[in-house]
Amino acid sequence: MPAPQRVTRVALTAAARAIAEDEGIDAVTISAVATAVGVRPPSLYKHVAHRHDLLRLIADDAARELDEDVTALAGSATDSAASLAAIARAFRAFSTRSPHAASLLFSGAALSAEPQSDGMVALTRTLLNAVRAAAPGDPLPAARTLTAWAYGFCTMEQAGAFQLGGDVDEAFEFGLTTLADALTAHR
Repeated sequence: MPAPQRVTRVALTAAARAIAEDEGIDAVTISAVATAVGVRPPSLYKHVAHRHDLLRLIADDAARELDEDVTALAGSATDSAASLAAIARAFRAFSTRSPHAASLLFSGAALSAEPQSDGMVALTRTLLNAVRAAAPGDPLPAARTLTAWAYGFCTMEQAGAFQLGGDVDEAFEFGLTTLADALTAHR
């Protein structure tokens, strides 16, 4: 009898994320991920306690990836308003290529999980630092506003909800400019 295949956290995360993006979040199950990594479902319990742990792996991986994107774009911005715009554009690009991971990342379950994942801590810190540089006072309300607007826009865009004609890219840039101007107005 051949020795059982070893499962790495990286392989487990990649399999769970691929299933989520190909088939949707509901398809991410212990059984589906076990099959994808080539083990029997009971073997997966050595790595995760339940399905929610798989979803947390996806959210953490997504947060790390988005933080890398945001850091790269925001770091090249010429001023604080441009940095906020870069963050929103990075989120839109990420949301386009990984819509299910993006929705999971900003779901209440992923955000309220304790302890916070390293990826989510890094992403939150990057976002708060960029907002702190752009807007006066407590950065949390401004960060929440920027995140909610970008997430809402991207969610509607992916759902095909913009049916009134016009250029969706232009609408995104209009909303982004308006929001960035409002957040930096009292600086």
